[in-house]
Amino acid sequence: MNQKLLAQVRLWTILVAAGTAPIFFFAVSAAFALGVFLTAVWAVVGMWVLERLLRVAVVAPGTPRNTPLVILWTAAKFAVYGVAVWVLFSRPLPVLSHAVGFTLMMVILVVLGAQARSAEIRLSTRREDDATHES
Repeated sequence: MNQKLLAQVRLWTILVAAGTAPIFFFAVSAAFALGVFLTAVWAVVGMWVLERLLRVAVVAPGTPRNTPLVILWTAAKFAVYGVAVWVLFSRPLPVLSHAVGFTLMMVILVVLGAQARSAEIRLSTRREDDATHES
């Protein structure tokens, strides 16, 4: 996956969560709508932190690793997980709303990933067809 695709996933997750929250507000409850939205935001933050952690931790052989940044992003990732554990145990919002909010990002990731892969396949097929016709 490339950075552009991941940025699109983050953006669309927030947009879809913001768009569905009012629907859940009227269809289920305000707490459920808030849970969906906040959990989607939590998922986006978690993915963003993981991206940053991987960028500083996974380096090419022979490249020096910035250990303080690795520690910083690792601590940030643990903080993101800490929020999730606190929310799940304290239950300030409906648990099902968290499942829906987190699933939003997964669905968007699959859909956008499939679209991107489909576009790559179409492009490579066109290149192969063009190369065959030129021969």
